[in-house]
Amino acid sequence: MISSIKPRVLRPGDTIGLISPAGPLAGMLPHRTQAAIKNLEAMGLKVRLSAHALGTDGYVSASAQQRAADLMEMFRDPGINAIMAMIGGYHSNQLLKHLDFAEIAKHPKIFIGFSDITVLHWAIHARTGLVTFYGPAALPQFGDHTGVDAYTLDYIRRALFTVQPIGKIEASTEWTDEFLDWFKKADLERPRRHQKNSGHEWWREGKAEGLLLGGCITSLLHLRGTEFWPDLNGKIFFWEIPESAGDVSKGEPLSRIDSYLTDLELSGVFDQCAGMVIGRPKGYSEQDRQKLRAVVLERTHDRAFPILANIDIGHTDPMVTLPLGVKARMDSQKRELVLTETATQ
Repeated sequence: MISSIKPRVLRPGDTIGLISPAGPLAGMLPHRTQAAIKNLEAMGLKVRLSAHALGTDGYVSASAQQRAADLMEMFRDPGINAIMAMIGGYHSNQLLKHLDFAEIAKHPKIFIGFSDITVLHWAIHARTGLVTFYGPAALPQFGDHTGVDAYTLDYIRRALFTVQPIGKIEASTEWTDEFLDWFKKADLERPRRHQKNSGHEWWREGKAEGLLLGGCITSLLHLRGTEFWPDLNGKIFFWEIPESAGDVSKGEPLSRIDSYLTDLELSGVFDQCAGMVIGRPKGYSEQDRQKLRAVVLERTHDRAFPILANIDIGHTDPMVTLPLGVKARMDSQKRELVLTETATQ
């Protein structure tokens, strides 16, 4: 079993490196990139771009070898204290055969992003034991000219800038999944509209303790059957739903989520995990959410682990930052999800 490695805590004045391990949007949307740099600097950080962070090579930023080299350079460079993805995409899995995991383990540092970045989180966790962070990316969360949501900022600070456990995950007071077209610069015209958050929902009562591990459900399945699939035995498993490839204002259709959950069931995940945490789905109506609940309970009907839903994870805003590989506790009687172990040192 690989021992856990924790990255050094982030401090004001540290440098964060930005990479594009999959999609090319950072180079295509300079107004979002510049806003992200400004908002990261407002946190007291210095910002450095990788060689191909602004690359545009069709549907990826650069070749797989170049994208992998960018990530390795960020890990090796002693002047870089943290690494953040510009955005996700679909092709982070192409980097895996080009990464030197022994080198990553020698140079542990904060690595953060979400969506397709799940592939890198899980592979790094499986091969090195490094605690990484499922949380904001540069363009979606830091690329807004109006600034970063206070809830998102609070949790990223609690996760990266202290050596204390994050503690209890509270629900945001309001949220949004409104799509304002970045290419038309509609995001410069007004802030997105928010709605009141109904709070966390317990879909199955119970208690669980274990290491936290999860990500985007469509992305993590890229690794099924590979050497990069992590050990989920006894884990508190979290997952969230991305936007639909056919309509980015909507979430991945429920019919596909049902099939992905079946994949996880057949892979033995529901036999192994101690608890389940589900992010708030993007672009789902209330009727869709109720159908999702029914599907989840059907796919896990013969299991007893607790299920907590409507968490601020993933493709809606604001967003909590969750460290992968740290101890967590969920308790429906106390109505809480608590991260009990520090993620940094």
